[in-house]
Formats: sequence, C-alpha cells, structure tokens
Amino acid sequence: MTTAGDDGPLAGVSVVAVEQAISMPFCTFILAELGADVIKIERPGAGDVVRGWDDVVRGLSSGYVWVNANKRALTVDLRQESGQRIVQRLAAQADVFVENFAPGVGDRLGIGAGTLRRHNPRLIYCSLSGYGQDGPFRDVKAYDLLVQGESGILLTNGYPEAPAKVGLPITDLIAGATAAIGILAALVERARTGRGTYLDVAMLDSTAPWLGYFPHRYWHRGEEPPRTGMRHQYICPYGPYRCADGAYVNLVVASDAHWRAFCERVVEQPAWLDDPRFATMESRRRHRDLVEAAVEEVIASRPSGEWLSRLDRAGLPYGRVRTMASVVEHPQLRHRHAFVQADSPVGPVPVARFPLSSPHRRRQVPGLGQHTDQILSELGFSAEEIERLRERRVV
Repeated sequence: MTTAGDDGPLAGVSVVAVEQAISMPFCTFILAELGADVIKIERPGAGDVVRGWDDVVRGLSSGYVWVNANKRALTVDLRQESGQRIVQRLAAQADVFVENFAPGVGDRLGIGAGTLRRHNPRLIYCSLSGYGQDGPFRDVKAYDLLVQGESGILLTNGYPEAPAKVGLPITDLIAGATAAIGILAALVERARTGRGTYLDVAMLDSTAPWLGYFPHRYWHRGEEPPRTGMRHQYICPYGPYRCADGAYVNLVVASDAHWRAFCERVVEQPAWLDDPRFATMESRRRHRDLVEAAVEEVIASRPSGEWLSRLDRAGLPYGRVRTMASVVEHPQLRHRHAFVQADSPVGPVPVARFPLSSPHRRRQVPGLGQHTDQILSELGFSAEEIERLRERRVV
C-alpha cells in the first residue's frame, strides 16, 4: 500500500524528482508531506548518495530517513537512453519535475527543461544548484559549508577568536524551502495561465534574504557583524547563562522596558538602572563585556529553577537549553505531534513531520527501488518489458 499523494492540499499533484543529498530532497519532503505524489529516481544498486552516510536507523541512513518519507522510489540508470526515455515518459504526465544536478547535466542526459517542457508545456521544472544556471560561479562546486562561507554566514557565527559553521546544513535547507515555495507559487500561476514555468534556484541566492540586518549595518555603518558566541550581536543581555546547578537558562532582554523588569523583578539589581553604561540598548551594546559579566555573575549565584520562575513571574521571554534527549520528549512537541511514526524496510521508525501536514496520515520511508515495478506498470510497461529492463540493468 502506498501513501503517496493520498491526502493533503497537494493531493493529485505529481512530482518527478531526480535528486540527492539534502537540498532538493528537503524541498520534495515538504511537497510529499503536503500530499503530492513524489517519485524519487535513484541509481540502480547505489541510490541517493545520502543512503551511505551512516546506518544509525537500524541499518538505514539518518539523512535519508530525515528527508525522504512519503516518496515512491524508482531506480533508473540515466546513463542509458532507455532509462532517459522512462524519465521522459514520467515527465510527460507530471505536474512538477525537479533536479539538483550541476548546471548542464540535465541537458546532457536528455532530461533538461527544454526537452521535457517541449513535450509537456504545463510542466513546472525546478533546478537547484549551488550558484545558479548562469554567472561567474555557475560551475563552482557547492556544499553547505562552502556556501556558508560564500554567503558570509560563517563569519557571523562562532566566537571572536574563531568562526564556526551552523551545525545543520542551513543553506541546503534554505534552498530546499525556497524551491518548495517557488513550486507552490508556480502551481498557482499555472492554475491562472495554464502554462508551466522554469525555476532556477540557487543556494547562494536563497541565502541572501536570510542575512537579515547584517547587510544593512554594513551598507549604512560600514560594520562587519561581530562574532558573539551564544550572545546576540545587537541585543544585550541575551543568550544562555550558566546557573548555580550547572544548567543554563535562556533569556532575552529585548527592550529598555524589559531591562527595567529584569533588573527590578528578576535579578534584584535596581542600581543597574542608575548606571549610564547600562541605561539604554545602545549603551549596553557599547559596554557589552561589562554588562554580560555582571549578568553572568548574578545568574551563576542561584539554581536554574529559581531563575525560570522569576522570569516567568516577570513576564519576560525565557527558556531552557535542552539536550537532544530532552527535545525529542519536549512536552509541546509531543502535544503538537511533531514526531510521528513511519513504515520503513526495517519496521516503524520515528520521523519529524512537516508542521503543516496531517500527523495522522500513514508515512513510509521507501527502500531503494521499492516502487519501480508499480511505477513502470502505471506508465504502461508490461511485466515482460520490466523484466527485460531489469536484465539490462536499466532499472
């Protein structure tokens, strides 16, 4: 039994995905969670490169399980013309085709946008690459770490003495989400015009709007963003502070009104309100080292539970700093059904759902080529033809 495309707002939308790793699979994970029938095409015998990254999910790759639930898996050798023809037949009936090849590879394989959209003008074709299909960086290889560097994210993160990468592949995820948004917009446009379109999504382009206020502070003040570790570049005090019991409490003092409540009702330091170095957000930022040292000393004097209670009574933003063991049992995430079960070749496994999808649908992480016969049969191939394709290692 397949769950692909059986419910959700995108039920009835068919997506053909020639994808690997994280960026485009994250895009199609979103589409599949919203009900699209996503057919994931992989290499026979090997599959998506991410399948080999580890085997921690009872023999399955954690990266593969993360972004590939609810897809149907088809193996096709795109190096063979008969394999290319299979993909062309799929695309001729599809609503959306996505790929994250290096620029130009799709055309060389006979499945580029021009070829596929010529036979299906309603097709929405989305390419996702590091730097886009044109420009001086077109052919530069891209991985998340490299794009974190090229986008400036790397030098905004870490401590003054050393930068640090964001722990998750953030530019892959940003680009995948951008592609999903673009595809949804293209589906709306097609409903109005009857025509498909081509989308050129780049990791670097997609990351630029996520740089926030940093470019503005450079454009208008010539400032490079300071690296402030677990603190905020411009809000002070802000961040996790170590308490007497060794746990951390997270707090945000986001305005001068918050600062007054913090001084009077939380840390009981009214004298700080009379210190001109602490008086405004701007002055606290200028004297960051002094302010942070004072706050750290006070917070370290009492256990975390007491600070959490005081912050709650004062109505200020606060939180805990949780381990992953605590996150997966988070009472709010449990209440909101953030983690659900999916069938897989090794039995039921926990997965994170896309938050706008139903928590109650059946989910499945496909095995390599699990739906090959089913999908080829839907395309009109007979059992004998499928067997011949298998003998020739096309599928």
